Amino acid sequence: MSRISILVILLTFLSITCYASNDHRSCKACHQGIEHMDRNHDFLCLDCHILPEDRGYAISDHDKIVRHPSAPEHVKTFCGECHQEDIATLQNSVHYTFAGIIGQTRYLWGAQEGPYSRHSPSNHPKLSPMPRAALNPETTADLVDDLLTRRCFKCHLGSLPPGEKGFYRGLGCAACHVFYADDGIYRGSDKAMQGKTGYPLKHVFAKPIPVKQCLHCHNGNNVGADFVGMFEHDYHRAYRTPWRNGGLPEPVYMMDHHYLSPDIHYQRGLICVDCHGRGDVMGRGDLSAHGQASVTVRCVHCHEPERDATGEKLITASDREKEQFRDKQGQWHRLPKRRMSIVEHRIEGMERVHCLGCHAAWGFHDYGLSLIRDDRRDLSRWESWYLQGDERVLNIFNKKGQFPEHFVEPGPWFLAWGFRRWEYQTLGVDADKRIVPFRPRYQYMVSYVNGNGEVILDSVIPQRGDKSGIGWAYMPFYPHTVRKRGRSCESCHRSDVAAGRGIWKGKGLEPSLTKPNPPVYQTLRLLKEQEVKRLTGKTLLYRQYRFHALNGRP
Repeated sequence: MSRISILVILLTFLSITCYASNDHRSCKACHQGIEHMDRNHDFLCLDCHILPEDRGYAISDHDKIVRHPSAPEHVKTFCGECHQEDIATLQNSVHYTFAGIIGQTRYLWGAQEGPYSRHSPSNHPKLSPMPRAALNPETTADLVDDLLTRRCFKCHLGSLPPGEKGFYRGLGCAACHVFYADDGIYRGSDKAMQGKTGYPLKHVFAKPIPVKQCLHCHNGNNVGADFVGMFEHDYHRAYRTPWRNGGLPEPVYMMDHHYLSPDIHYQRGLICVDCHGRGDVMGRGDLSAHGQASVTVRCVHCHEPERDATGEKLITASDREKEQFRDKQGQWHRLPKRRMSIVEHRIEGMERVHCLGCHAAWGFHDYGLSLIRDDRRDLSRWESWYLQGDERVLNIFNKKGQFPEHFVEPGPWFLAWGFRRWEYQTLGVDADKRIVPFRPRYQYMVSYVNGNGEVILDSVIPQRGDKSGIGWAYMPFYPHTVRKRGRSCESCHRSDVAAGRGIWKGKGLEPSLTKPNPPVYQTLRLLKEQEVKRLTGKTLLYRQYRFHALNGRP
């Protein structure tokens, strides 16, 4: 019995030391100086990077190491013991399910009868996995899942981002809480990792989340990029930024950008999470239908009315916290109140207008999105379109216009816009009955060429899944381009663009692009004819208020 006991002890010791044998040394023997994640996650390396069933065995060539332990497929194993509630909440958030993007697109392309999401890119207890794309697609409904899976999910929490400048990040929780530089180069104290690409700045969990981290996903012509003033160039090579110092500048986010007026909150030093708290980002437990439904922060949460129309003071707080705001970085900011001495703030009916209806300096307006999947072997015709935010398209041309000798189906998706603007604002009504900016989201024209060069679809406009009309839709948009000075009254009143009558008169594709199509949800709507007439008319009340405003009178 004593010999057996000694043998058991010896085998146990060997199984433990096998992981740290001379052939496979302990992690910190190589990774000297590596940072602790934080004081709440000061665990052994194997606790976070080795699956339980692989612990106690020799590891060769890092083959058993889990690089992204917070990825959706691993998060319950590594994080679930302490964060079960957080994981369950996050799984229902739009950042996890892509609800809205999936539901709206599949509905507009005719693949499902309604706009609400039924599918999720990662495993979900209530949603189905994404369907397999059709092998021989003949309709837009056959193609939509391929588009979503291969082109639209690069920002999903469970998808590895492109290994290009601006896109580096982790998976799952680490997508936000582990910071990466735009170039993906590690700059921590781990001697084995210094200078390597594709790794975080440091091996730590951190907060608050900086704007740069959010931009690793929110970098297209969507909310986020506008906060810092970025607007995508058109994709064709001819629209690239002019040469500087003898060459083209290195693009960030695989795209060139115009740099417009940023949001005043960004200029004041605020970051995204100063407004968008845990619930907006990680969800609140319920399965969010779309982005607008999941965000609850409002301008009036900080900028309350200073006085009502009679001059009675509404805000009486004198303590510092109520008169000022302390951001996540510890800086104090004065909270400007909504001054009721301003004429526009007192006009009857203006209480329905969202603050951004006047105070958004500009917004994304991209018209006519052509999507082409090309399965042909020779893709040289697309050389001038290689820089459009997609890693696969970029790599086809090897960044130098060198084409592959062969190409395996299915082919890449190429995108092109009819025209892009930032000066126009169309108005509509959101789910809270507020008048807000609307934008085309999106106006699809779908083409497909198979591997034999046969054109199966040629600029086909999809039909909605319930057969209620074409698969174009205008949707509410909340530009993060706030300025202190509001837009002029005339930019909405007496404006055909704001009223939804279009930018150009006449018939044809281009004029029709600027005339709004109905939103996808019944809780949203375009302006009614009565509202349009009131907006475009020059009533006596409008003349009176406008005269007072122009003369500086209250």
